[in-house]
Amino acid sequence: MPAVFFDSEIGKGILMFVGILLVTIGGVAVGGYVLVRLIAAVFNNRRDKWEGAGSELGLAPDGSSGGVVKRLTGARDGRGVTVEFYAVQTGETSTDDYAAVEVPIKASFAFSFEIKRPEMFYQKVAGFFSKDDRIGHEPFDDAFDIESSDRISLIELLNIEMLDGENSNLIGDLMAARKKYHRVKVTDTAICLGVRADIGDSGPIEPTIKKAIYIAERFEKAAGKM
Repeated sequence: MPAVFFDSEIGKGILMFVGILLVTIGGVAVGGYVLVRLIAAVFNNRRDKWEGAGSELGLAPDGSSGGVVKRLTGARDGRGVTVEFYAVQTGETSTDDYAAVEVPIKASFAFSFEIKRPEMFYQKVAGFFSKDDRIGHEPFDDAFDIESSDRISLIELLNIEMLDGENSNLIGDLMAARKKYHRVKVTDTAICLGVRADIGDSGPIEPTIKKAIYIAERFEKAAGKM
């Protein structure tokens, strides 16, 4: 009886269906495996390029940080340096690679503050309608979002004359940084600069580290004059 059944048109159809199903399942499994391997290869390649750039800079991946592309850490001139990867969306399916360099500011301030360049359009719009802390320098106020526990002291800090630098005061330093860097953020504890840099290219990062240290030193010097 079974042999007669499988010799029938219905039986042959069932056998064909089962065969196609098994082939499909096998194909999906193999395709899935290949896809996973390709994705892993892409991520591993990006990780290796990033860590290679870090090695050129004398920085090492921080094992405690998450993600495939880990934060890079090290020291420069006795000062801690952190470099993190971030991406900025440029289209529906495209992004540009950036590196954010952060160094500490070795100064004690009697007040807290945050000075930040808006990076995205919606941040610029939100900042336009919520600028509570202004320092009275219109181009600077338009360029940065400012928060401080003591606005008067912040104004004094930013306007202190230091004629041995690239600019006469911190306002000039930050306005110059804004023209060159995608991310400019300063708090009472650290400065962060974000620069366009392909994931394996250490070239743009090195001068950004030097610039971040320069601005940190300028804030330290200005704090000493208050």
